Amino acid sequence: MKNKIIIISLIFVIAVLVLNSFYSWVNLSPEEKLVDEINNPKTDTIRIVYNSDSTIVKYLPNVGQNPVNNITRNYNTYVSDTLGPALKIAKEDIFELQQVRAKLEGTVKSQKSEIDLQKTKVVFYQDKYFSAKTKTDTVGNSTIDYKYNAQIDIVTTKKKKNLFAKDVQEVSITSPDKNLRINGVEHFKKDVSLPSRRFGIGIQAGYYYVPEIGRAVPGVGVGLSYNPIKF
Repeated sequence: MKNKIIIISLIFVIAVLVLNSFYSWVNLSPEEKLVDEINNPKTDTIRIVYNSDSTIVKYLPNVGQNPVNNITRNYNTYVSDTLGPALKIAKEDIFELQQVRAKLEGTVKSQKSEIDLQKTKVVFYQDKYFSAKTKTDTVGNSTIDYKYNAQIDIVTTKKKKNLFAKDVQEVSITSPDKNLRINGVEHFKKDVSLPSRRFGIGIQAGYYYVPEIGRAVPGVGVGLSYNPIKF
């Protein structure tokens, strides 16, 4: 009986260690996470798909302790020197960053042209998202007035690589306008670990004293624990 209890306990410990490798039940401290992301920089996970209708960008969010370790040097400089001061936000107070780089490119046919009261030639252009008009005066000076109704859709999904793996977020960015080409994304999200819980349920193994027989016997049971100090 004693050997069976030991074997069951070992199997349980091994199972917990294996599952922890998938689900990360035992979390590293912020200091350990910082060292880990410095020593193990993330690879580029951005995938850009171009087709005749739209551009689709898919990427896995970078989660860490410090944005410097998860975004490019140019974007980090932009956040420090331009974005942060413009928003009056300290860099250490930023929880999440996301920048989408896109380019508008295409051809729009003219709809009509006319001569206004000032003898200026006005040409109108328009499609579903873009509208403009050019003005050319009698001495050849030209100007353009334009308007663009941008639409960008951001969708977050959860996926599993396999049955035992934890959920992984994937973000998709696209636009219904085929002339709007998304050509890059910068993203960082600060890792905020959940605080430890006071109550917990776990499997306990050890020896238990049985008054009826006057001695301790090995056993395994399920118990409720309470932690009076919350870290």
